[in-house]
Amino acid sequence: MRWLLLGVAAVALVAHSLAYNFVTDDAYISFVFSRNLAEHGQLAFNLGQPVEGYTNFLWTVILALGMVAGVSPELSSRVLGTVCALVTLYVVYRACERALERRTTWAAVPAVLLACSAGFACWTSGGLETQLFTMLVAIAIDGVVMAELEDGRGMKRAAIALALAAMTRPEGLLIAAVIAVVRLGANGRARRWITRRDLVAAAVFLVVWAPWFAWRWHYYGWPFPNTYYVKASGPWASPGMPAQMAAGGRYYLWAWLTQARVSWALPFVAIGMLSAGRRSQRGVLIAVCTLLSVSYLAYAASVGGDFMGLHRFIMPVFVCVAVLAMLGMETIVRTFQHHAIVRALVALVIVGFAATQVKLTIESTRSCANRVCNNDHGIDSPAFLMVYTEDRAAIGRAMERCFHPDDFSIVGGAGAQPYYARMRAIDVFGLVSERIAHEAPRSNPRAGHTKWGSDELLASYDPTFVFSCYTLHRDPSSPPLPCNTRFWFERGFEQVTMHIPALAERGEYYTFLVKKSRAFACPGLLR
Repeated sequence: MRWLLLGVAAVALVAHSLAYNFVTDDAYISFVFSRNLAEHGQLAFNLGQPVEGYTNFLWTVILALGMVAGVSPELSSRVLGTVCALVTLYVVYRACERALERRTTWAAVPAVLLACSAGFACWTSGGLETQLFTMLVAIAIDGVVMAELEDGRGMKRAAIALALAAMTRPEGLLIAAVIAVVRLGANGRARRWITRRDLVAAAVFLVVWAPWFAWRWHYYGWPFPNTYYVKASGPWASPGMPAQMAAGGRYYLWAWLTQARVSWALPFVAIGMLSAGRRSQRGVLIAVCTLLSVSYLAYAASVGGDFMGLHRFIMPVFVCVAVLAMLGMETIVRTFQHHAIVRALVALVIVGFAATQVKLTIESTRSCANRVCNNDHGIDSPAFLMVYTEDRAAIGRAMERCFHPDDFSIVGGAGAQPYYARMRAIDVFGLVSERIAHEAPRSNPRAGHTKWGSDELLASYDPTFVFSCYTLHRDPSSPPLPCNTRFWFERGFEQVTMHIPALAERGEYYTFLVKKSRAFACPGLLR
């Protein structure tokens, strides 16, 4: 029965993720790095100018290997995301069986909850490293539970997974710290303190992670990714902005509690946290999931959450909540094992949760084409991310043949448009610009978009095109642009309009700035 339930969860997750089946614009940032690595051996956005404008090294390299083999990242990222999510379901199942110390259907319940979750399904797609990171975290959790069975492989497995997780997302170091604290606590309760296996695990972690860290510091010249300096460092332009950022982070967690129906699970989670008893494996699993959830949610709130909907930033917490909720349900049913109504109520809660998540999936994928999709306190819905990316991809495809090798562009989103147009560029938010990252103040309390290059700084790049100053519209007349056009007109730029039939968000006409001396010509150009 447990294997049947796990199989049903796997099929349900694949079907659920296909309701999204998209690649978000930010994924294309990594695709540009992957392509340049595959084609030129350079892990850079602009060839010859290494700037660490990504935070997912391992994912980027894996996609590059796929490109060498002839597999496009648009396909490989979605397939790998699905594979990683399915492996996560199995690994969580195995960790729960170890903790419950028996073969039981209960161990498959977290997999069912995850498969039903709209957020988990959404970011099984999306093209980002989310599910690779979540899988590695799950393997590390299973490893530390396995170590409680005096299995020497457990801590080594956890150490390798944590090192790879830290090479996939910077938050991997936070997960490693949580695992270390839980392991030390378990050692203290068992009066065994630091064991030889723990020291070997620490050495394994450093052997895998430290050479990579040293290489990337040498290659890029900074101890942290450029994205860190863009999103989390530097002075604020206004003293009230840190409070606004913190408020955004709190709202992000509130949206997760309500949209993902975590509030329904909290009573079960609380019971699960208190259900350790004397069993060390169960106690370790509870301790890891509890400490990881608390520390990760606090971290997410402190950085303002994320601008992408359905909570991809805190995906490892989905796993922990599913596990703790299952342990709470199992405890209740075991305590009242002769009361059929209790089992029926627990089953009803799971069915109700699944129904709400189906509804959320329908709502979050409702098309934004030709209508306004407002963000929710700075959080974009998956539907908006889809149409935004499709439009930028269409623009990139339409303009690819019109660029010269020495053209240089300023863009808003550094993803699909530069990827499909194969353009040299920096983004106005500074993800691939060291100067914006280190010179611009934080002027916007929105997660992931805190910095903005000034006109003077952007002009110092001597751009040919300014795509960050643009508008999309429904008629061929050229409307005013939402920027200081006088600044650019005085520097020899002109406003032009292209007709791109595939655009869906706000109309088929795209107006932007280009140098007059460039004498830009391209199919669809109206001028």
